[in-house]
Amino acid sequence: MVLGPVARDAATAEFLDGTAAGEFRLRRSRTTGEFLAPLSEVDSAGSTDLEWTVAGGTGRVVSWAVSHGRPRDGAPAPVTVLVIVELAEGPWWWGELLDADPADLRLDLPVHVTYVRPEGSAETVPAFRAGLPQR
Repeated sequence: MVLGPVARDAATAEFLDGTAAGEFRLRRSRTTGEFLAPLSEVDSAGSTDLEWTVAGGTGRVVSWAVSHGRPRDGAPAPVTVLVIVELAEGPWWWGELLDADPADLRLDLPVHVTYVRPEGSAETVPAFRAGLPQR
């Protein structure tokens, strides 16, 4: 995992409270009904009347990058896949795609959110796994 420590502040507190509870929270406009990224402060109509809403946590890959690390101590080189996901509600989010085989990557690959705590972090953050969540 490449994600590093995350620091909480006033702007991220509600979102990080959600991830700690296993919820992916988005902002939703009370004026237009549109879903917005968590740090949004205004909707497309210019309104600041936003509320926090729990999102479904699913989406599709719209772009990705594969990072090949350096081998260490005889271990194979680590491979990290970073993705940009269009969430089912509309906003885009980036994150790490865990346990991914770069050969399986494709546009519109369905993904679902999972939650991880990066080493050295007190906060839980979203990452993704390929496929639909198992219920």
